[in-house]
Amino acid sequence: MQEHLKNSKNVLTFPVPAPFDMVYRNSYTDSPVGPHSHDAVELYFTLSDLPDVLLNDTVSAVPAGTLIIIPPFCVHQLYHEAGKVYERYILSINMQWLEEVFCHKDDSFSYLRKSASPIFLTPDHAKRQKWVQELDRLLSFSSNTAPEALSCFFDLLSTLNNMINEISPETNKQPPISATQHRINEIISYIQEHIYENLTVSDLATHFYLHPDYLSRLFKKHAHISVSRYITLQKTATAQSLLREGYTVAQVQDKLGYSSYAHFFKTFQKNTGLSPSKYREQYLGQ
Repeated sequence: MQEHLKNSKNVLTFPVPAPFDMVYRNSYTDSPVGPHSHDAVELYFTLSDLPDVLLNDTVSAVPAGTLIIIPPFCVHQLYHEAGKVYERYILSINMQWLEEVFCHKDDSFSYLRKSASPIFLTPDHAKRQKWVQELDRLLSFSSNTAPEALSCFFDLLSTLNNMINEISPETNKQPPISATQHRINEIISYIQEHIYENLTVSDLATHFYLHPDYLSRLFKKHAHISVSRYITLQKTATAQSLLREGYTVAQVQDKLGYSSYAHFFKTFQKNTGLSPSKYREQYLGQ
């Protein structure tokens, strides 16, 4: 997946070429990517410890050697410290392409769909080495549409399916969550449950019996994003999902509580690089 935002740091959606994109990084990060979402599935295999991972409705620490499966439209940020080395493999999958390959009839990859929850896998040493070998092999191809590359890609998906089918408490340990992170997660869950409402920091502070300034500082410290910005990203990700499901622009604007089309248009375009109607047309047209 390309690790830069299209045209602007505010753009939310990452372009993912069909059928998949594969990268390996082991370098200093000068400008960490902020919280974002995208239309693709992301398989993120971290070989570095990640202390504050924002993943949908959870902030947690993720140890090295963890494979994170991130479904489409899931707001996330996996690393945030500038000047630190992060080693990771990232495989981004165009889910629309994959479903068309299987004629939308195969439930084998249900854990990759937009309605799925993020998954953490901590394979043992042997499985981890096999996973790295298959990722390195996929990286060796110059074209991701060559028959050999596609064959390798589906071999890797088969390995992933086996890992999913063998999930146990030992291989699917939930990342450690501190007491403070737990409080942040409660706030995030409340935001998601009320995403169709006009939430404000004051509303959240009142609900959780916290001073607005304290809540804002706490959220920013652990989620590495302001509360208002997080709400905007979640609303935009929800809008993207609804538009792809076939809802009209007017219906989405109304469902998400935007007071005017102009406000919805400006917010959506700022965060995706496309107008709501263009985004809807682009994906329904496909």
